[in-house]
Amino acid sequence: MKKSILALVILCLLISWGNTSESESGVQNDKTKIYTLFMTRGYGGAGKAPQSFLTNNELLLKLQSECKGIDFISRDLTSSDISFEEVYNELQEKKDIDGVLIVGTTRHYKLAFTGLPTIVVYNLFEWMNIPYKLYTSGVEEESILTGGPAHKNGRILNAQLDRRNVCSPSKSESMFNDLLYKIKLIQAVKKLRQSRILVVAPQQYLAEVDYQGDADKHLPKDYNETYIRGLKESLGVTLVIVEPEEFYQAYKDTDTKEAEKEAEKWIKDAQEVTAARSEIIRTARAYLAFEALREKYGCNAVSTHMRSLTGSGEIKDMFWPGLGLECGFKTRGIQAVCQNYVNILVAQLMGYFLTGRPSMLGDLMIDTENSVDILTHCGAPINPYGDERRVPYSIKTHAESPVKNTQKPGSSTGLQVEWPVGEPVTFWKVYVLHKKIGLHTGKIVDGHTLYKNLDGIMCRTKLIAEVNAEKVRKHFSPDEYGIHRNATLGDLRKKIKDMAVLIGFDVMEEDRPDKQEI
Repeated sequence: MKKSILALVILCLLISWGNTSESESGVQNDKTKIYTLFMTRGYGGAGKAPQSFLTNNELLLKLQSECKGIDFISRDLTSSDISFEEVYNELQEKKDIDGVLIVGTTRHYKLAFTGLPTIVVYNLFEWMNIPYKLYTSGVEEESILTGGPAHKNGRILNAQLDRRNVCSPSKSESMFNDLLYKIKLIQAVKKLRQSRILVVAPQQYLAEVDYQGDADKHLPKDYNETYIRGLKESLGVTLVIVEPEEFYQAYKDTDTKEAEKEAEKWIKDAQEVTAARSEIIRTARAYLAFEALREKYGCNAVSTHMRSLTGSGEIKDMFWPGLGLECGFKTRGIQAVCQNYVNILVAQLMGYFLTGRPSMLGDLMIDTENSVDILTHCGAPINPYGDERRVPYSIKTHAESPVKNTQKPGSSTGLQVEWPVGEPVTFWKVYVLHKKIGLHTGKIVDGHTLYKNLDGIMCRTKLIAEVNAEKVRKHFSPDEYGIHRNATLGDLRKKIKDMAVLIGFDVMEEDRPDKQEI
């Protein structure tokens, strides 16, 4: 009986934007707590409520029924049961509160500036005492009124509701669905803050291979400590760093029979296999080793730059983990990157929590003559839609192996994934130390119509998309932003921009005019 109740609870905590349970992907599954303030009755003017009106209590019940996994801590200031001072003091304490929902107009602006992700809702045909400019920009340059607190740390999104039911049903429904979407953004922020990333890499610095800029520059000695602290303070994400030796031991401890079963699944679903079966099995063993470490340290994501199974330095012991990360972890809703770029992995986590879709890590090249981005790597998600659909893929040797295109030990594995032509795609990356997200969007094209011998050039997988290449290239700066990017299927511009507001990050829209150009 207890087991069936537990199963029901886990089922209720699944979010419509993801396809994997939070318990499987390693994210804690306690409820998101949103402090909900009803500031007014929900309508303006004197007298009774209009006919066919959604009351505060009815709205709360409707939100509760639509938002599974969310606990709305409700306070109705139209009641005599609680005062503004009590509400403000509770908010100041911020105990176990993940976000704030303010429904109705208020002249107490400071309620929206707690530093927590906040949504302020305007009820249509209510007096509009809402400082939208302050909420969206954080400044009031020309206020006539004086005094009052300095409003800082705003992380505020706005929404609107038709509680009088005076609009067309489609418009009223659109308003409500927009509010639901923004509430679920707060849920995504909480999941991000609970994330723990397993890091296994031999390099001295995090992401040092990403910053291949000026040869006379170098990362500061305190870079790792600064980055780890900045990541924790701004996004709540924890890095769990494990030495390579622990991976080597975990690899030795893997069950070869289980690895063979994993390898056979990957082989069976592939369009073509030219890599050695023995190499695919070794990649599967490495995947199981990472999984053992992930479970041991309670992580929900994996960042690794391991290239040896033993640390011997010999070619025969070389491997690349991408096949296991893409076909193993990402098909289970666990995000992972085969090079230790935490900025990329944070974007992949964010993208998954927003959409349920995994993303591709790749080296970005910009072709202005053909107006395309070229993102290339030896792997990509085989489930880019985030559901049961799979795109065609082939298992080949890894393009960087010294013995590629052979069956020799160390030829390893690489994935050639065919991305769906005609689909919109978002190229983006989170820059933790800059507190910024860079993004641009495009449309996937068939690269074989643009380039000869495309499959034989560089990495195995190429994602090629039509973009505003001239604009995008102006923002390309290896010293500032690295040479790699993240790609997620779909146009995520609005979702990413809204998420950025709630986490306190700026957004650099790389394919749109700079402010000085307007």
